[in-house]
Amino acid sequence: MKRMIALVTACALSACGQQTVVDADTAFADHSAPHEPVATSILNAGVMAQLGVADAQAKFLFDPLYDDHFGTLEPLDEALIERIVNGEEPYDGVTAVFVSHAHGDHFSASQFNRLMAAQGEIQLVAPVQAIDRMRTDAGWDPVFATRITGISLENGEQSQPLEIAGVQIEAFRSPHTGWPDRHADVHNITYRVSAASSSGAYHRVMHFGDADPSRKHFTDHGEFLGAARTGLAIVPYWHFGTANPDALFDETFNAQEAVGMHVPVSPPEWLGKAGRSFFTGEGQTAAIPETP
Repeated sequence: MKRMIALVTACALSACGQQTVVDADTAFADHSAPHEPVATSILNAGVMAQLGVADAQAKFLFDPLYDDHFGTLEPLDEALIERIVNGEEPYDGVTAVFVSHAHGDHFSASQFNRLMAAQGEIQLVAPVQAIDRMRTDAGWDPVFATRITGISLENGEQSQPLEIAGVQIEAFRSPHTGWPDRHADVHNITYRVSAASSSGAYHRVMHFGDADPSRKHFTDHGEFLGAARTGLAIVPYWHFGTANPDALFDETFNAQEAVGMHVPVSPPEWLGKAGRSFFTGEGQTAAIPETP
C-alpha cells in the first residue's frame, strides 16, 4: 500500500538549500545502481539509507519492521514484510539494521528474528530492551548473538563508535517523547551514520526514533553533536511543531536539513501547512547532503 501526496517542499533552514522528497516511481527506478547517498522511506518510522561511494556503498535500515499501528499509522502489508525479511529488491544487500526502541510501532521481535534467520550476514544494532524481547520470542536462535550489537545507555550518554562496512556508527540516548510522564523507562536511541564521500567530506544521517524535542535533553550531547555536522536529520514529524524548529535542527542537532517521519495516515492539518518535507509512503526519497 502506498500513499502519495504532494511533498516537494523547501528546507527552511538558513544554512541549507532545497530539500525535496521524491515519490516512489522515481526512487525505485534503478535501485541496483550506485547513486548519490539517499534516505528512502519504508513506512512509519522505517527508513533505508544508502551511503558511501561507487562500489563501496552500503545499505542500512532503521526501524523497518513493526507489529502495531495503533489505528493511526500505516500497517505493514505481508508482501512488504516478506521483502524486508528476505532481502528482496530494493531491500537486498542490506549491511545492518538499527532499532531506535522497543515499542511495537518501531519494532517486532518475531519479525526481526525471522530477518536474522533469513539473512545470515546482516548485522543488528539495537537497545538491549529490544534484544531481550527477541531472546524470549520463539524464533530466537543463540547464533544471532554473534551479529548483534546491544546498546545500554542512560539518558545523556553516547556509545563508543562502531564501524560497519567502513561506515562509522554512533549512538546516543535521550528521552522518549512524553518524558517524564510517559515512557520514562524506554531506551530511545538516536543513530548517527557517517560515510566518507569522494571529495573527502562526509555524508551523515541521523535517525531520532521517538526522541522528545525539548532542547534540554540534548545539552549533554552538545559536544557530540557539535563535533560533526549531519547532512540529513530524520525526525519525528512533531519536531516541526516546536518553537523555532529551524534552530532545533541547525543549532541543537547541527543538521543541514531535516525530513519528517512517523506521520499518521491522516497527517495533522498543521503539518501540511508548515511547508516541511516529510515521508508518507514507501519509496519516497530525500538526499543526504555532503558536509565537512
